[in-house]
Amino acid sequence: MINKSKEKLDHARHALDGASGENIVERCKQYLEVLADYREQLYELANSGFLQESASSSTKGNLLGVRKSFRVAIENATHERNRTEMLLLSITKVSGYEAVVVLNQRNYEGHSDWELRASGVKSSASSAHDQMTIQEAVDLVCLLRREDHVAQNMAQS
Repeated sequence: MINKSKEKLDHARHALDGASGENIVERCKQYLEVLADYREQLYELANSGFLQESASSSTKGNLLGVRKSFRVAIENATHERNRTEMLLLSITKVSGYEAVVVLNQRNYEGHSDWELRASGVKSSASSAHDQMTIQEAVDLVCLLRREDHVAQNMAQS
């Protein structure tokens, strides 16, 4: 049972690593679901009496090794969950203020003077019709962050 879950986990991780800008949010959510199932199975197995049964048929050193293996697997799954949740937040949750900072850092459309106004996001040097709504700026920065993450993953591969 746990081996099958581990295979599903590896498959979901591989799918996330190969995600595109269009499907990375969905792949993150799928990976988080598989991680949750895997962690739950690890906890259930660790608390099911399996370790106590193993203790009667093996040495104390082996039992400690098995317990350590479970602990390490749970810690790794927890770390992966936290990392993936942070990734998901970084590519989906952006404030108007963060959007302006990113646009200025990137010198978006040749401008580094983007400002957040009640009426939207606008560069001082651009005309009134070049203004974006706050939501458009937020969506744009989310897209840019998704594309950055995908490009970074491809560069590491």
